[in-house]
Amino acid sequence: MPADYPRDSVLAVAGDGFGSLLVHATARYLGFENREITVFGPSPNPVGTYQQFAHNLGQTVLRSESESHFLAPDWPTFAQIDAWSRRSLAPVWRSTRRKYNPGVAEILTEAQVVQRRMGWDQSRVPLRVGWVQREMTPTPHFVLYDEEANFIGRAKHVMLAPGHGPLSFPPVLAKARDDPALADRIVQAYQPKRYVADGRYIVLGAGIASVNEWANILDAGGSVLALTRNPQPETQDLNVPRCLFESLGIDTYLSLPFEQRVRFLGEVLKGSRPDRKQWIDRIEQGEREGRFAAAIGEISAVQAGPAGLRVHITNPRGQDPGWLDVTGVTAGTGFNKSVLTIPLLRRLIEFYDVPVADGRIKLQTNCGVPGLDRPESRLCCMGLIANNVIPHGDTIAGLKFIARRFVSDVARAERLKQRPFTSRVSLQVSMGRDVAQALRRIPPTQQLA
Repeated sequence: MPADYPRDSVLAVAGDGFGSLLVHATARYLGFENREITVFGPSPNPVGTYQQFAHNLGQTVLRSESESHFLAPDWPTFAQIDAWSRRSLAPVWRSTRRKYNPGVAEILTEAQVVQRRMGWDQSRVPLRVGWVQREMTPTPHFVLYDEEANFIGRAKHVMLAPGHGPLSFPPVLAKARDDPALADRIVQAYQPKRYVADGRYIVLGAGIASVNEWANILDAGGSVLALTRNPQPETQDLNVPRCLFESLGIDTYLSLPFEQRVRFLGEVLKGSRPDRKQWIDRIEQGEREGRFAAAIGEISAVQAGPAGLRVHITNPRGQDPGWLDVTGVTAGTGFNKSVLTIPLLRRLIEFYDVPVADGRIKLQTNCGVPGLDRPESRLCCMGLIANNVIPHGDTIAGLKFIARRFVSDVARAERLKQRPFTSRVSLQVSMGRDVAQALRRIPPTQQLA
């Protein structure tokens, strides 16, 4: 049952996704009560958006590894919980070799257990935050309003967790989608879609979303042209180098000036993908059957054609492939990364003159918003909008890292009497047990690595 509003709280989260669940779970684990926490957002399911994206992609396992899950501490790891549930050491053995990735169904099941046990929905106000206003009297705090400018609550500390910006299309495809005759044949990897046998499809990009779509098209009996602007990238287990998931690597990254961090992100986030044996086998079979090919180039024109679309491909590095007749085009180009595409952030930036460069807020090293964040009343960001501070900020591990730092800062500012150590251990064991029991009710997901 959602909370009533207007609602005053010690800490609030503007957003109802992964980040909100991790902030809420961490705060409850440390000792905050539900009445002291507010989550603002219309969705009753903190993993609903991701669940839809994963379904649209046909994704079955996470790219993340065993430490990335929704319990506040890392222990027990997800592989250990999975082993406990299945009564098999195989998940732990795979994890020691970095060959274990939580299944989508399993990680969503864990999220449901955490949501229920911690009372996430009892802290949720079912409204989207449209404006956050800094007030300094009688003590520093924030006043929150919905998208219709109605007062919905106050909080001393606020985490901005709005999620991703809108889906991104190359300009040529974005313009072609304005034509109703073409729109249904040009889709984003994260959108719903259906591939047909004997169809011929172009997939843009070479990241994990694009590779998922290669496999989906081949499984449906279609043919794939994998089109990239640059040569295929090297494989990489995680979305950034592994060292950047560790404190030492994050500290080294933060020692760089903002401009160098942004350039570095541009280099390491160029469509990397993990090396998955199941994918490789399907792609190699598709090559043998003449149903998979790769090319370098960009789509420069789109029009209706006998197969559905006729596209022109140019290659600045060599001979142009020219005109091709295809059934459809799938863009694995992800999301628009500019904070200016998110209305709440754009309003804050314009009103409070928050510094922005290259579409990114110049966050402080604690993910605080410059000019608004104070030690005694924090305003922070998490997710993709914080990856110029935490490079893997849009992963479960990165969200958890930011959530822990934020909640710890809030606990210090509020001089929280923390939950006793024995109580925390007992809570964690019981949560792990409940997750293990829930996992027994679903079939295990096949590992792809």
